[in-house]
Amino acid sequence: MSFMRTYPRVDLHTHTKYSDGRNGVVEMVRAAEANDLRLLAITDHLWRPFRVVEWLRKARAEIEDLETGVEVLLGVELTGTRVGEVSVSRELRRCTEIIICEHPIPQWNGGGIEEYLELVKRGIEYVVSVSGIDVLAHPLNLGRAGVVKDFRRLRNEFLSEVAQIIASSGVVVEVMSQMYWWYPQMPVDAFTDAYVNFVRICKHYGISFSIGSDAHSACGVGNTRWSLKVLDRAGVSSDEIWLPHR
Repeated sequence: MSFMRTYPRVDLHTHTKYSDGRNGVVEMVRAAEANDLRLLAITDHLWRPFRVVEWLRKARAEIEDLETGVEVLLGVELTGTRVGEVSVSRELRRCTEIIICEHPIPQWNGGGIEEYLELVKRGIEYVVSVSGIDVLAHPLNLGRAGVVKDFRRLRNEFLSEVAQIIASSGVVVEVMSQMYWWYPQMPVDAFTDAYVNFVRICKHYGISFSIGSDAHSACGVGNTRWSLKVLDRAGVSSDEIWLPHR
């Protein structure tokens, strides 16, 4: 399959042995070289209370020792977020080039889906309001929580409200290449169509997008074909792809 548009060869969401990945930094960078990436971000999980930890210093040292033509950025994925409990310190912001953050997945209390989606929306609104966050990681990854098993249940009105909240913050929306994993009960083609619709709505409100594989091993680095397909079908131009800078 060929795409109408050309997108930068980047992967801005990967994990190493410093969190739950299988391979080390060097192996991930070698995979990036093999896949002709120009930019790779190492974004291992950082859990509450989201402080600078020792592995960040070790990863920085490894990156600085590399001899590679790939630009390698050190970042984090803020994980296990809760409303009222996310912050980015100046020290954390100084020692990273990219900070991506997942939004809270609410616990279902047995109420209706509309009540649940209000909690989802509130969590997104909170996360994107936190200073220092660059990218909203895999937004609306709700399918494995047991409430919204089919992305098509999210009506355009709700998707537009979410997009407007994100747009007002300036935070970037990630199109993550394994997003379909979160909706195991949906056919992949049906989920792809539904997520293209969401990305198209985000584009309408002027949101920029990042490209990430969420690779947890070297063999997944640069596996962003699904992301590119979604972006292309949604009409997103290369100028609407966000790239971090040192």
